[in-house]
Amino acid sequence: MNRRSVAVTVVSILALTGLGYSGWRFVAQREHQTCRACSRPVHDHSRTIASINGKRGYYCCPACALSEHQQSGKPVQVTQLTDYMGGGALVPSESYIVQNSDINPCTRHEAVITPDKQPAHAHFDRCSPSILAFGDMKTARVFVAEHGGQVDRFSDFASAFQR
Repeated sequence: MNRRSVAVTVVSILALTGLGYSGWRFVAQREHQTCRACSRPVHDHSRTIASINGKRGYYCCPACALSEHQQSGKPVQVTQLTDYMGGGALVPSESYIVQNSDINPCTRHEAVITPDKQPAHAHFDRCSPSILAFGDMKTARVFVAEHGGQVDRFSDFASAFQR
């Protein structure tokens, strides 16, 4: 092989490696931005990380993550919640949730149309009722006073949800 052939081969290998890495980064980043269960955007203030059969996934909200158990029959381990008010990461065992408030970041605002151009009515939405996580009971109670709902410890709610 002459020098020119070696140079072309090396450049080609580097280009293919760069393209492969770029593709991998695109897919990995998209996985963090799209809910594993419902394909909706993962919201900054309700992002939930859960593990199913040892495989980590990102969810738009705790309701979506917990509903995976009902749909797959496999145990779901929520490993991280996001504080709705502050956006920080929360340890599930130390967190509180508000369910059934009038706030649901997952609610679709655009109309869904059937193939015959009629409005479609939702009969089930895995993100409803809303479940929002909070780092402390006081903040959760203030939120409930403004938006309704019920406060519970996340660990109590999750264990009842997965029965």
